[in-house]
Parts: sequence; C-alpha cells; structure tokens
Amino acid sequence: MIKITLHDSKDLQWWYYQHLEGRIDLSPPYQRRSSIWSKWKQAHLIDSLINGFDVPKLYFGNFLEMPNSAALNASGSAYAVIDGKQRLGAIFSFFKDELRLNKSSVFEDDLSQQIQGLSYTELKMRHPFIAARVERFLPAVMSVVTNDVRKIEELFIRLNMGEAANGAEQRNAMGGPIPELVRELALHPFFVKKIKFSTNRMQEFNLIAKLLLIEYKQSLVDTKKSDLDSFAQLGLRLAKEVDDPNHYLERGEFFDAKERVLDCLEVLAPEFSDRDPLLASSGSIPIYYWWTRTHKRKVGDLHGFLTDLNEKIKDATKNQKAGAPADNRLLSYYTASRTTNDGESLRTRLRIFEELYREWTNPGARAFR
Repeated sequence: MIKITLHDSKDLQWWYYQHLEGRIDLSPPYQRRSSIWSKWKQAHLIDSLINGFDVPKLYFGNFLEMPNSAALNASGSAYAVIDGKQRLGAIFSFFKDELRLNKSSVFEDDLSQQIQGLSYTELKMRHPFIAARVERFLPAVMSVVTNDVRKIEELFIRLNMGEAANGAEQRNAMGGPIPELVRELALHPFFVKKIKFSTNRMQEFNLIAKLLLIEYKQSLVDTKKSDLDSFAQLGLRLAKEVDDPNHYLERGEFFDAKERVLDCLEVLAPEFSDRDPLLASSGSIPIYYWWTRTHKRKVGDLHGFLTDLNEKIKDATKNQKAGAPADNRLLSYYTASRTTNDGESLRTRLRIFEELYREWTNPGARAFR
C-alpha cells in the first residue's frame, strides 16, 4: 500500500524549523550522498526562489500518518526525504549562513537592489522584503504514506529515472539484501579511511558491489553496470520468495560472500595509509583484493610492490611513446586496465600481476626490478 497526497501548505521557514528540531531525516538509507550539487548550483536555487521561479516538488515520507512505522523510521523522525534532498540541503545551508548568493545574483524586480554574494543574515538585514521571499516560499510537498519500505525505494527510483542517478545510487534504492550488505561493508575502515577516490556519488558503493559479486561468484567475472544490477535484482527476487526478510542478511550465500569480503579487507586495509595515493582509482582495487585473497601470507609486500609496479608502468608507457624498448607485460597490464569492468581484463591483469610479483620477490630474477 502507498498513498501520495499533497501536504498541508507550509513555507520554507516552517520546514527549516522542523529540520532544526530534528524532525526531518535527510539521509534515509535509499538517499544519495549530500555533496552532489556545487555551491554555485545551490546558490542558484536560492536566486530562483528570490525571483519567483518554481522549483520541483519535494517528496517526504510522512511518519506522522504511518502507523507501526518503526521498521521504516529508524531515526524516529516525523519526516524522511524521499526526493529533494539537494534542494532542501541548499535551502537549509542558506538559512544557516553556510551558503552565500552567487556574485551574479540579481533581484530582477529591482536591479538597483544589490544582493550579490550576500548571506541570509546580510540579506535579511539589508533587504528584509527580499529575504522574506525565501522564508515565505511555499514549496509543493508530497506526503508519502506506506507501510512497505520497498514502495518508498521504488518511488525513489521512479522519481529519479529521468535524472542523472548513477548505477550505485539506483541500486542503493532497489531494496533486497544486496544494497543492505553493501551499506554494511561501506562502514569498513578500508572504505572510510584508506581509499582516496571521490565518494560523493557513492563510488565506493559501486566498488563494494563489485567485490561482493566477485565473492559471490568466487571468480573474477564481469562487473559492468548490467551485471551489478542483475546481482541486486537477484537478491531482491530471492528475498521476496522467503518469509524471513533477514534471511539473506544473516545467513545464506549472500551473507557468506559478505563475510569473505570482510575477512579479506581485514588483511588488506592495514597495508595502506589513510587516503593512500595507491588507492586513488577504484579500477585496480579488485586486482589487489583478489591477489590478497589468495596470498594473505605475502600481503606485507603488497604496498612496496604496488609502488614499484606503478612507477614501472609509467616508465614503460613513456618508453613506448618515445620508441624505446618497454616490457610488453607492463604495457598489456596498462592497456587491460582501460576496461576495468571486463572479466577477461581482470583475469589478464591478475595473471600479469602475479607473474611480476614473483619476479619482484625473487632475488635471481631481475627482469621486473
């Protein structure tokens, strides 16, 4: 069951006070990360409010009207944002003086009013009638009432089908055991502290889904978007066939795969420093992961080997461009790394990786060193 109705008309200042009182959950599990919008885009939204332009509807889970909603509302909030997090975040940041108007902002009804670069407090002091346009703006808020979290997740996907939601964001909203297991793994220090690549669009969720799929298959397989989506859909389909909603979270093959990922990460994480430059790209991490999985006793050599390997690859590509001799294995590894989600590419890189590592650790073999 799902019911979507227009919420009672309330202005933005009322919603801001709800936020200050902790009555709005801005980060339910199915939401995107909060840092997608640039500062310019956030301020441009405020400019739109000032100049009377419309903004898209906001969708809130309304727990005030949901009986027995504790399972859907772990935060205990009155509302949870289903769609509109970026817009609300921009508005609330402006009210908190964490966001200034763009230097190009103008008040189109009276161009003599100088509002460029002003904070909310400054705007309210100098031009209170303009600030009131933001405070009293009446957004269209849709109230969503349901007792099924899958309905909320499906609504989120449907609302974002026409927007640039990436694969990780859409999978995170699918429901079923896979998104839940990915969220659990994302708490591991390897992803919280060690990786250096951007995570503002859930890029680490994408990597985790790859590792989970690899462990589930127990092989280096294709990890393209379609493969990850099919994996998540498989989990959702199987979850619907059992009475126990936690079955695949607490036991079974998905749970076992998660436990194997955790076991390997426990070994892998200590070998890297926080925000390690060797982890600045997610594409090679499945190789490091799979090698560690099968060579746990040798993992103490990994960081030094990777440092040398990356330097040797740079040298090889430079030599190739200059017409000088270069190790074809290094060039093949580099070329294969361009198709990071292809199973054959992963297996090729792993084979070269292991061969070069054996040379690196063998005092009698200096071809790589």
